[in-house]
Parts: sequence; structure tokens; C-alpha cells
Amino acid sequence: IGILVLSVFILFFFINRNSKSNANEAEFGLSIGMVYLEKGDVQNAMMQFQQIVDEYSSTPSGHSASFYIGKIHFDKSEYDLALSHFERSISRKNNIFLNNAAYSALAEIHANKNQYNEAINFQKKLIDNSISSLDEAVSMLKLGKFHLLNGDKEIAKSILQNILDENPDNPDIKNEADYLNGLIQTLGFD
Repeated sequence: IGILVLSVFILFFFINRNSKSNANEAEFGLSIGMVYLEKGDVQNAMMQFQQIVDEYSSTPSGHSASFYIGKIHFDKSEYDLALSHFERSISRKNNIFLNNAAYSALAEIHANKNQYNEAINFQKKLIDNSISSLDEAVSMLKLGKFHLLNGDKEIAKSILQNILDENPDNPDIKNEADYLNGLIQTLGFD
């Protein structure tokens, strides 16, 4: 029994050590990809990120690399290619900022495809993870816009009124709310 326990302990030690090594290698590879991206070398950045996704997809760096591949495609207006990478990038292991950026991009992609129910779902996830009241209010305005474009005029108006009631002194929120209100009137939803 002692040899069995020792064998299990040694096996666990090597697996744990290998896991930490993989995470470190993935993090290093992600850093290299970021340097390429910062220098504007999108092709090498893409190859580096893809290698991380292929080899370390379940690590936090793998999720981050998938996000950056999605962002590269998004920036090139290759929305269908970006979609799957953003979806794969979302993880509890990923930082909240990348997850929120992925939710925002996914909402925009679906809205651009006139898939407003999906856009609304991703926008709600973004709102659930808002890091400030201003961030939440801006995200709520976009949610209102998606509801309006989906034909849900009353929901859009309700969201608009709630945001204005909660942020009466914020000129940025008021300007965006005025835009949404103008959209309601312009599109004949009023």
C-alpha cells in the first residue's frame, strides 16, 4: 500500500508540474502574440495565437488567444470567422474585461446580422458583468436599441426611461438616450 500511495503521489506531482509548465508556455506564447499585434504584424500574431489555441485551448491564455483571433477577424469585418472565436474565448478562467469585450462583440455581430434576440442575450450578459454604473447604463442603452430594432418598442421605452431616471445628471447618458429616443420617433415606433 505504501508503494501505491507513493506512486500516486509521484504521478500527481508530475501531472501538476506539467500543467503549470503548460500554463507558463501558453502565457509566454500569448505575450509573443501580443508583441506581434502591437507592432502591427497581424499575420504572425494570428499564427502565434492560433498555436496557443491549438495546444493550450483550456488554459486562460488559450481563451485569451481565441479572443484576440476573434478581434482580428472582427476588425477586418470577418464577422462569421470572429463569431466562433469570441464564443470560445468566454470562460470563467478569463478576465472579466476580455469576457465583456467578447460579449459586446458578439452582440454587435448578431445585431449586424439582424439576429436581435441573440444580440439581446449577449448584451444582457455584458450588463450582468458591468464593472461600473456608467458601463451598465451605456450597455442598457444599447440593449434598448436592440429591443427597438427587434420590434419591442415598449421594452425599449421602459429601458430608456429607467436609464434617464437613474442618471439624470449625466450628459453622456442623456445624449445617448436622446439618440435612442430620436430613433424611436424616426423609425415611427412612437
